[in-house]
Order: sequence, then C-alpha cells, then structure tokens
Amino acid sequence: MNSGKKDDPNNTENSNLVDETKKTIIGAKNWVLDDAELMKNYWHHKMAYMEAWVDANWKTIMAQGRHAKDELDAIEDIGLLWLVDNINHNPVPLAECYISGTECEKGRYVCLSCEYEQELEDNAVLKVCPICQYGIFSGH
Repeated sequence: MNSGKKDDPNNTENSNLVDETKKTIIGAKNWVLDDAELMKNYWHHKMAYMEAWVDANWKTIMAQGRHAKDELDAIEDIGLLWLVDNINHNPVPLAECYISGTECEKGRYVCLSCEYEQELEDNAVLKVCPICQYGIFSGH
C-alpha cells in the first residue's frame, strides 16, 4: 500500500518552484566552483612569482650573509612550534620540552602523552617513554 501523497500533474506552481530551486542550486554550485578556481589560480600565481623572485635573487641573498637565512629559519621554527602548541592545546610549549635521544641534565621528566615520570640521576640521554613509546617530555 502506497500512502504517499502525489502532486497534481496539472498544477504548474510546484513545477516552477522545483525548476527555480534547481536553478538556484546549480548557480550556487557554479559560484563555489568559480571561487575555488579563482583562489587556486591566485595562489598558483603568487607562488610562481615567489619562486621566480627567489631564483633570481638567491645569489644576492646568500652573498649578503647567511645570518638572514638563519634568522628566517629561526622565525619559521618559532611559528611552527606556536602553531602546533595552539592546535594541540599543549600544556607545555614544545620549545620548553625535551626530546628522547637528547642528553639532559639531572632531574625529573614527565611524558606529555601518559604522564609517566622518568628520573635522571646524572646528565644522561633521555629515553623513549617505556609506557606509551612517546618521545616528548616536560621538565616541569
């Protein structure tokens, strides 16, 4: 038994509404696709310009001193750490953390994943967390 109500085929009001809705949806889809294509072209153009500028000026940049590149690398590293800290809501900034495999001073180091405490009696290499195998520790 089919109890669904059917539209009257002689009623033109509903068909106009359906046609207008289809046109609106198609227009919105085209608008989104056009915007995406414009953004892609814009960034492609910007990146191509940047790459060409770096290629043309690389020797000049390097001749004026490596310190400028080192400063940019440091700024990029700080920015990346800030981004990771804020996305992950890290309780301790990564810049203040210790990584397994590095030599650390005597003290207590807490795993940022499972909060396992690793105690170093003397200056020693920090080991990977034996509980969760995570490798980043806080010294706080």
